[in-house]
Amino acid sequence: MPATVLCIHEDRAVARIHAEMLEAEGYEVLCAFDGRQSLEIARTRPPDFTVIDAYLPRQDGFEILAEMRTLEACRAMPVLMLSDGDVTDDVAKRARALGAIGVEPTPLASDRLVARIAEHVKASPPRSDVPGVPESGGLRELPVPELIHALRKDRHDGVLVLEHGKKKKAVEFKDGWPVSVKSNLLSECFGSYLVREGIVDEVLHQESVKRMRAGQGMQGEILVAMDVLDEDALVEALRAHGLEKFFELFGWRDGRYQIRPRAHVQRGSSIGIEGHPARLVVEGIRRAFPLKQIDRWLSAHADAFLVPNAGGEAGVEDAHPTPQEREWIAGLDASVTLGQLLDSPEWVRRFAFGLITIEAMAIDEEQGDAGDARAFAECAARGATPALSQAEEEARTELARLANRMRGKDHYGVLDVPPSADDEEIRIAFASLSRKSHPDRYHGASSSVRQLAAQVHERIAEAHEALATEEGRARYAQELAKGARAETVEDEGRRALTAETEFQKGEALLADRDYEGALLCFGRAMQNFPSEGEYRSHYGWALYLCHPDNDVMLGEALEHCREGVKLAKDREKPYLLLGRLYKAMGKTVAAKKMFSRAVQIKPQCVEAMRELRIMNMRRGKDQAPGLGRLKKLFKR
Repeated sequence: MPATVLCIHEDRAVARIHAEMLEAEGYEVLCAFDGRQSLEIARTRPPDFTVIDAYLPRQDGFEILAEMRTLEACRAMPVLMLSDGDVTDDVAKRARALGAIGVEPTPLASDRLVARIAEHVKASPPRSDVPGVPESGGLRELPVPELIHALRKDRHDGVLVLEHGKKKKAVEFKDGWPVSVKSNLLSECFGSYLVREGIVDEVLHQESVKRMRAGQGMQGEILVAMDVLDEDALVEALRAHGLEKFFELFGWRDGRYQIRPRAHVQRGSSIGIEGHPARLVVEGIRRAFPLKQIDRWLSAHADAFLVPNAGGEAGVEDAHPTPQEREWIAGLDASVTLGQLLDSPEWVRRFAFGLITIEAMAIDEEQGDAGDARAFAECAARGATPALSQAEEEARTELARLANRMRGKDHYGVLDVPPSADDEEIRIAFASLSRKSHPDRYHGASSSVRQLAAQVHERIAEAHEALATEEGRARYAQELAKGARAETVEDEGRRALTAETEFQKGEALLADRDYEGALLCFGRAMQNFPSEGEYRSHYGWALYLCHPDNDVMLGEALEHCREGVKLAKDREKPYLLLGRLYKAMGKTVAAKKMFSRAVQIKPQCVEAMRELRIMNMRRGKDQAPGLGRLKKLFKR
């Protein structure tokens, strides 16, 4: 994990310069612009190092530091103060009294800032985590679809910065999955999108911007409070806005890119697509990739045959083909060349190029096997995928069931094939199980589920490698005879499975209002996998529900929920549960922040949106009559 640096500065431009420079050095950077924001970050995500502007407008840096020192996690934290102009003896003395490591005059040179921080906190080495992709380059040499796909394959964590003329965008990746995007164009901000799509008129847009600048919350929740949008409409608008900004990148024919490992995008638009990440690449090609580039590439490989790629991580179903595309796949045979595709409709060329890009299909100089092509077409042309939210829950349950079935089995038992199975039967079994267990399916799940998926997938791959050929099966038979069979699942994987099973039981009991039973299950899940924040948050919430009037239990529940947020800061559920706990305690401001953060992480978090709406409605009732009349005016 990279060291975290908190930059507290009134000037957002200066803070951004510091952030970009420190992120390039391998630090994770958080920015705050006033005392309230600084203390909230210090409480929820205590940094390893803090840089504070001594002279902030409402609450100066010394006062902020004094309050931060009251927090247990920040008492020994190294802090560097920045002072505009000369550093006087009085300023230096006050800084020393609060435990600051020193005071530097501003403007401060970048290398000096890095050196001061490096004296106390070691950064992660500023190297690329994507050895197959150059850290920078041109989009003509590496087009956007290939670039996104390569970063996914290498499970990149960090930010991809792209420039095209005056346009500049930053896309954040987590474990190879694009999760948020930020643009430098005002025309691509959320409010402009709502006006352009006719969802909100200009008058309401300007009123929401005014309230947002007054500190009443994010623009989306303000529009919900104004009864301009309901929660479902806002969720859909946030999702569509983030995707529009992301897919626009696929239309860039040229430009430059730069990879920043371990960096983050602050206040970006969430890319709320579900399913396999390869779907994003294919959809971007469908929507925006220049058709001339596709045709030029097909012409350059006109004599090559289009063949199935059984070894690819992504399959055709991961691209979510339309009924029309499924019908085309069903008609494929082994004799199709890329040159023949040039005479096909535009949607066929785009879809075929997308499948090749994500490696669901490949090209070969020789014609493929007719049987393989027919089996591939039949498999890929099957019915549509179930509803996404339902599919996510089913996938988690299926993974636990699969892991339980594999426990104690040999390689044949893992693949669920008889010892008499031939190469083809083993290949088919492996392909089916690999799709079900691949970690990409569980990107949005908890860390324990992702680890369990990795363990299961590794076990399946190990079994396939041993049994894929007749020679391999013969060697494996000799190993079994000698009693040299390996452990099927490592201890850590068993604990992850036990934890996930108990967690799923706890969720069911919680829904049935059996709070004590749920508490026991969440406790066992936490005991087996203590580093999973989602388990800890649910334990804290269940503890409160069991003892709603006990102040001692309430304090313990709060600690568990806060710890859950720290351990799972990229998941929306811990923020939602902590917000509910704050709400129960009467801390409405803190609760609102947690609900807002949950929506930022996952725009589809309808529960958090509903909580925000209820809180805004209650606040509206408490407002002066004049504001009530204003609200009625905007409802007309």
